[in-house]
This record gives sequence, structure tokens and C-alpha cells, in this order.
Amino acid sequence: MRRFFLFSLVGVVNTLVDFAAYGAALFLGVTPALANLLAFATANPLSYMMNGRVTFRAAAGPAALSLGGYAKFCTAHLLSLAISTAMVFWLSPLIGPLLAKLMAVAVALVINFSASAVFVFGAGEKRPAEKVESP
Repeated sequence: MRRFFLFSLVGVVNTLVDFAAYGAALFLGVTPALANLLAFATANPLSYMMNGRVTFRAAAGPAALSLGGYAKFCTAHLLSLAISTAMVFWLSPLIGPLLAKLMAVAVALVINFSASAVFVFGAGEKRPAEKVESP
């Protein structure tokens, strides 16, 4: 639960960065769709770094960050973006756009946390490899 809380807290900070980048791009005259893409491109790498340093930190120190790890992180977030967008599309006519968005955010949070914990940063604390003695 501690990691989920930290992941959520990093998500709040990340959302603020996303909105700031989105607003700045709009202010500079960028179209909303491109501004959203630029905001994602700004906030997502920051989220990866913060989650590696804070959320998935092991007792020995921060999680190792790599380009391959970021590719996994970004892929998971793009997948959850597709799922949450589909949810908003299908649920909005049934329950309204705000409730649909709220449900989509909750589902994306669970997907992103699970993917990060299992596929990106590993399932938990890393233990040293056991020594195999030769006969």
C-alpha cells in the first residue's frame, strides 16, 4: 500500500507538470491536440524518474533507470491511455463525461501501477544472487 500511495502522489505531481506544459503550449499558440502530446512527452519521462527514485526505491537505493526501462514505462502508459480513452468514449453517453473520466482515471492508475511494479521496476526489493558452490 505504501508504494501505491507514493505512486499516486508522484501522479499528482506529474499531473501538475502535464497541465503546466499543456497550458504553456496553448499560450504559445500550439493546437490543443499537439499541446496534449507535448505535455505527455514532458511529464511522462519525469514520472519515470520520480517513480524510480521514490516509489520503487529499494533499501539499497533508487531503482536503476534505463532507456529500455523507460520504453516499458512509456508503453504501459500509452496502453492505459488507449484503454482510458476508450472508456471515456463508451461510458460518456451512459453516465456522463465527468464520471466516465473519473472511472477511466481510476482504471489507468491501477494499470499503470501494476505495470510499473511488475514489468518496469520489478516486483519488489532486489535480493543478491545466491552463490552457487562448485563441487
